[in-house]
Amino acid sequence: MVSIRSLLIVGLALGLCACNASTAVPHESDRGDAGIVPRDAGSSSIDAGMADVADYVATELERRQLVDGARVFEARRVRITRPDEGRTYVEFYASDRPGPRPLVVATIPYAGIDWSGEALDLRWATSQPRMDGTYLDVDGPDFDGSRGIVYEPPVAGASDDQARIHLLNDASVLLVYGRFYAGGDVRDDVMDMAAGMWFAAEQEAVDASRIGVFGGSWGGFEAIYAAAYADARAPARVVAALFPPVDFPSFEAHVSSAPISGGFFDAYRARIHHATGGPSDAPGADYSGLRFSDLCAGLPPATLLLHDEWDALVPIAQSTQLVAECGGELLLWPRQSALDPTLTSHGPIALESPFPSSWLYALAYIHLHLALPDQPAIVLVYSSATLIEHLETIRAEQLAGGDVDFVLPRLRELLDPRLSLLRVEDSAVVSGALAVAESVNAVWGTRFDATSIRAGLEPGLPQ
Repeated sequence: MVSIRSLLIVGLALGLCACNASTAVPHESDRGDAGIVPRDAGSSSIDAGMADVADYVATELERRQLVDGARVFEARRVRITRPDEGRTYVEFYASDRPGPRPLVVATIPYAGIDWSGEALDLRWATSQPRMDGTYLDVDGPDFDGSRGIVYEPPVAGASDDQARIHLLNDASVLLVYGRFYAGGDVRDDVMDMAAGMWFAAEQEAVDASRIGVFGGSWGGFEAIYAAAYADARAPARVVAALFPPVDFPSFEAHVSSAPISGGFFDAYRARIHHATGGPSDAPGADYSGLRFSDLCAGLPPATLLLHDEWDALVPIAQSTQLVAECGGELLLWPRQSALDPTLTSHGPIALESPFPSSWLYALAYIHLHLALPDQPAIVLVYSSATLIEHLETIRAEQLAGGDVDFVLPRLRELLDPRLSLLRVEDSAVVSGALAVAESVNAVWGTRFDATSIRAGLEPGLPQ
């Protein structure tokens, strides 16, 4: 049985996640550290997904247990040495249920680790932020002495909290660290994700037909590319990505021209240019493998993108065009006024509290696609306030004459009889059907209940 306390921990941990976006080359003092090859050594091309599997080497660094009530999960921290001699770090949490289990791969772009054995990671773990909360990008490519990046210092138990919601729903979990702060560039990040998918394919306890990938912002980019360049033995069955940059010629143009102040995009532009040779129209620039068209073959039909029209960081066209070219589904947060391009925000979608509706939709999508036929129940966290907040944007768009049918599959998904939701406002556990009924009633003034909501949504949204 899933404990309410555990789910509340999950709700707080996930609801407060920033899911931001950033990458770099090793600090001079760490080159050759204990014989470790610098992170950007070797080829910078995106070919890791096609590499001979024998060219990867996994080294277990630590094994421990995560105890949650009566349930005990084995956790392993692993270094993967890639074919290009770069290093990728992952944490694998094995389900305590018998038989090969579904796997959730979560991409972790900004979190620091202090268990790699690398002096670089230990140095970052004790570094201090600047007044604005960012950190000097000292290991980034072509560091200019002042550029800042997002960095999340190691916090005891943080990775356990990231994994817990998936473990409690009987899936195994793989956290793949992008280590934005530690070196490399955008291609190196892709190779990190390909290495993680190789590791997934190597695990006998993983059901290779039931792998889902999840991430937001820069982690959303990593999630999309993890699926696109997955090991052929363990392709992604489902992907959910929140506001991801995915096409780097157009994203580079955005970060080079957006009116956002403070040099926010400088670190991202440096990592793109380091991998490609400069802007897409620069002589000799190479964006191969980093375009919309490069992703279609590897993405599963069950690909969900979630995006706010007021996203000033990642243009919504990144998601709309990916779906147009490659298929999949798009869930929008429509807005009735123009975007302020000077904001440093993914829009209200990323500021929802106490638990973002985007996380509810994304996690439900992942787990309902991964669950084995005999999975008795799926238990997730939600906020009544933020679900209503999203539906209010849908209602406003509807009243303005817009097409809002894109939300119907997500609402109907939440009606799945296996789904129970812990409401963070009062710790009540309710059916997904009741949560949807109450939220629809609050926005449209209807009088549905958990029994009638399914038929009520069958013809479409209320008018």
